[in-house]
Parts: sequence; structure tokens; C-alpha cells
Amino acid sequence: MIILGRISINLVASLLQGLIGLALIPLATLILGPRDYGVYGLASTVVALVASACETGLAFILYGHFHALDEFRRARLQSTLLATALMMGLLGMAGLLSIWSILTHYIPLLSDLTRSERWLLCFTLPLMTTWSIMNPILIVRQRSAWLAASLLLQSLAGALTILICLYLFQMGRPALFWGQWLGMSVSLVFSIVLLGRSAWAPLDLSYLRQVVVVALGAWFARLLESAKSPLESALIVKSVSGEALGIYNHARSYQALLTQGTNSFANVLWPIALKEAQTANTRFARIRTTWDFVYAGLACAGVGAVPLGHEIVSALTHGKFVQAGGWLPWLVVYVLLQNAGKPATARLYAAKKSNLYSSIRILTMTIALVGLLILVPAYGVEAVLAVAIAEMLILRVCVGVAARRIGVVPFQDQWVIIGCLLIMLCWYIMKTFELSLAERYVAVVGLWSILLSGLYLCVRKTRPPNWQRFLLGREV
Repeated sequence: MIILGRISINLVASLLQGLIGLALIPLATLILGPRDYGVYGLASTVVALVASACETGLAFILYGHFHALDEFRRARLQSTLLATALMMGLLGMAGLLSIWSILTHYIPLLSDLTRSERWLLCFTLPLMTTWSIMNPILIVRQRSAWLAASLLLQSLAGALTILICLYLFQMGRPALFWGQWLGMSVSLVFSIVLLGRSAWAPLDLSYLRQVVVVALGAWFARLLESAKSPLESALIVKSVSGEALGIYNHARSYQALLTQGTNSFANVLWPIALKEAQTANTRFARIRTTWDFVYAGLACAGVGAVPLGHEIVSALTHGKFVQAGGWLPWLVVYVLLQNAGKPATARLYAAKKSNLYSSIRILTMTIALVGLLILVPAYGVEAVLAVAIAEMLILRVCVGVAARRIGVVPFQDQWVIIGCLLIMLCWYIMKTFELSLAERYVAVVGLWSILLSGLYLCVRKTRPPNWQRFLLGREV
């Protein structure tokens, strides 16, 4: 399938997922309030923390070995990683059930969960661990259309389940847990069916030795990364309120919608970046222009969110989560930084330097956790956002420095920097000057015009000669 076709399919699927998510917000918040989302968000972060304890660096093994194998060995690698992920998820589920009473003692908000919510939460664990490797398998196999269909099915099944539970069975908050579990179950089964017999290839235990090499670093890095969300939640509840946590989690749902859009491009371009990274002197020219368009689109979203964020959130949530609108621009800045540094990251993975990447993640996450402990009690949710942005910025700098010691890594993040600066400039203008709604629209349109004009001139000047052939023809 041509590259443009793959991107288009992923974009359409992401758009439909976003529409489903946006349609669900007013329907769900009509019944559920900030505390319901606060409890659900805290429970979800606990599960994510346990899932991180099941992390063994399986994706590192996949990225480092897949392109060098023939099809038969690829199938064996894939089935081995899937089986390992499922087993770790089952062990994590058993561990979570065994320590639940201890968790509720130290995190009282978890005692609000009913028995059915607790069991649904635990049964989600093996689904999460298996999906965590199923996702990259579909990506490196360049089956991004399958992945898009699976994620769209997950969103649709989850949303329908939530609405049925809320309005037909009048369950209240448990509807969120049912939607999460059933949506993920349907999506995973669908993906396994699509993979066919290759999902059931004979296991190759030799890959488990490779897992042992990277497991400790990957496990510790993932554990720290997942500990960040429960720590954020606990600090927000303690320093502000449970309602503030619910509002913050609601704001993160908009970030998730943006991430769905960026993943539409990443799912197609990431295997190409990995393949290009196998060449010592590659300039990663085939992915640059496409990512420039993505960064510019995110910048436009962030600039627009500054004056209009409160109004949009208020309209979607019946005025219950208005404060989340003020945090949207900074979440866009985070997404911009999160998607930066594609050539550097691909270079590290292709060189099988996953332990180095894990060491960098451990360093940056340790800094972030210390920052949260110091700043959140004094500054609340704003400190959470500041720490997240600073941590991601440090990560990108460290990865870039490490990758340049391995091989040629071109700098392709100009539009990430421009986007972040424009969002901050727009925020400064809106805070400094008292503008009417019409003047705000004019300011936003002006900044959009500057950004898009600059992008047009830059693309004309820097695009590679075969860029259109790359998009419109088959992969070269």
C-alpha cells in the first residue's frame, strides 16, 4: 500500500476515534462528575504501575532484531514476545489482587471502588501487557491499517459499552471500567485474528536470553515512568482536591486525542525510520517533511487552545470541567516534545542500545519524580505540567546527544521549537492584553498565517527530491 494511503487510513481512523471520544464526553459527563473521573483515573494509574512491573523490554528486542530476520523467524519472534507479555500480565494480575487491601490502606480513594470495578481493573492487566507488544508488532510489520482498525474498534466498543452501562443499566462509574475492559478485549482478539497463523508460530526461547539482557533497565525505567502518574494523582488529591484530579484527568483526555492523531503518522513512519537507521550516513530525508506538517498542525492546535480552550471544554462538559481549558496549550507543548527526535530515537534502537535508552529514561524520570515532590504541594496542577514538559525536553536532549555518538543524526525538530515558542507567545499576548473575542480570533489567525507561511517556504526549500514519489508511490 502506498505511504500516503497508509497515512490517510490512519488519519481517518484517528479522526473517527476522536469524534467518538468527543461525542462521549458530554454524554458521560451528564451523569458522571469530577470525583468519578478522579477515582477512575487513580485506579487506572495504579494498574499502569503494576503493568510497568511486568515490563521486560520486549519492544526493544523487536525493534533491534525484526528487520534482520526472515519471515519464519519473524513469526517465531513475534509469538514468543506475545506469549511472554501475556504470562507477565497474568502474574501481575495475581500480584495486584494479593496486595489490594494494602493499597486501599495507603491510598484511601481506592476504597471507593466496588468489587466489580476491582475485578475489571485486574482483568485489564493481561490485556494491557499483551497489547503493549501487539501494537509495535503491527507497526514493524507495516500493518498500520490493521492497527488503526483495531484501535477504532476499541474506541467504538468502549464508548458503546459505557453508554449502555450508563443509560440502560444505570451503573454510574463502573461503566468506565466496563468500557475499558471490553474495548481492549475486542481490539486484542481482532488483532490476533488478523495476524493469523503467525501469532501461533512455535516459540523460540533463544529470544528470552535477549530479553534478560535488557529486562532490568527496561523494567526500572518503565516502573519509574508509571510511578509518575500515581504520584501526580496522590499529590494533586493531597495538595488540591479529588475534583482537581478529575479535571486534570479530563484535560489529559484531550491530550490523548492529539496523541491518536500523531500516532497516525508515527505508526506508518516509524518502521521506515528504523530501516533508514540501519544505514550509517542516512539523513532520514524521507520522514522529515511529513513530520514537519505534523508539528505545524500541533502548533496550530496549541495556539488555538490558548484563547478558545475554556469555551470548548465548557461546551463539551456542561460547564463542569472549565478549568481544564487553561491547561490544554501546555499539554500540546508536551505532545510536540514527545514526538520530537525521531531520527535520534531510531538510531539508538537500530544500534541495539536499548540499555542506554533505559538509562536515560531512568535519569530523566528520577528528576521528574523529585520535581513533583518539591513543586506540586506549592503550585498544584501547574507544577505537574511544568515538570512533564521539562522532563520531556531533557529526555530529547539526552537521546540526541547519545545518538550522535553512534552515527549521523540530522536535527529535524525546527518546527517543534517554533511551535512551542508560538504557543508561549500567544499565551503571553492573551495574559498581558485584555482582548475581545474578535481580537482573539484575529490574533490566532495571524499566528496561524505566520506559521503556515513559514512551513510552506521551508518545505519548498528543504524537501528531498523523491519526497512526492515516497508519498505517492511505493516505499523506496
